[in-house]
Amino acid sequence: MRLKKAALGGAILFLVLWLIILVKAYGSEVVQAIWLNPSSGQEFQVKKMQDEFARIVGNHTALEPEYFKTMTVDIAKLILDVEQPLESQYFVFVDRNPRRQVILTCFLNSQDKSITLIGVDKVSTGNEKRIGFFITPCGVFINSIEFLGYRALGTKNDQGWCGLGVKNSRVWDFGWQKTYKKNEEISIRLLMHATDPYFGEKRLGRVDSKGCIRISGKLNKFLDHYGLLDREYEANKNKKTVAWLLKADRQPVAYAGKYLLIGDSGNYNEIQK
Repeated sequence: MRLKKAALGGAILFLVLWLIILVKAYGSEVVQAIWLNPSSGQEFQVKKMQDEFARIVGNHTALEPEYFKTMTVDIAKLILDVEQPLESQYFVFVDRNPRRQVILTCFLNSQDKSITLIGVDKVSTGNEKRIGFFITPCGVFINSIEFLGYRALGTKNDQGWCGLGVKNSRVWDFGWQKTYKKNEEISIRLLMHATDPYFGEKRLGRVDSKGCIRISGKLNKFLDHYGLLDREYEANKNKKTVAWLLKADRQPVAYAGKYLLIGDSGNYNEIQK
């Protein structure tokens, strides 16, 4: 009897140890499966993202309800113009208005065309008044594997800035895009990236970049970890050219999108495709 109990106890111990090893080896995949499962419902997912935005980024940037209501009417139309059939998805909208300088993380419901705000944070867009700097272009831009993003090396410039943020910060590349300076058409490489945590982040909320979109390190982490704009990247995650960019411990959401929208609330007519 004692031998049977000992054998049973040994078998249970073996199973427990095996499960521990399995969880350690595949724990991230188990977590991903939860986030990738749309059966939990859109409302649950959206609420979870709102909570995670508050936890990681924080709700420190005020936004008037009327402003959000006004802007989202045309934002929904912009996505409808570029995507048919329409899918429910996350996206980000940047207001380059010098008096605003905000980025809205949102969710678009394909059924009723409603837009839910996930969170708001400060950005810096292009300061066309400085030499070698350009205004950030308006439009709809796609996070596509055609222009593979990359990760910051954390290298400091001669002024001590980590221009793309700390090491391993995500850099989203939206390819060559047309913009203007003194009525002259110019092409710039449109990027969205973090900035130096000590020198650059305190300048967010005002035009300050060379034309790219500077975001906070916390928002960079949030968008990267949950892959809100990584629809194409996740669909091609088994390709070596794509896989290296995606972190192993990421938790990609269901309903991932791919659109960066840039508008200017100071010139409402410029919010166009």
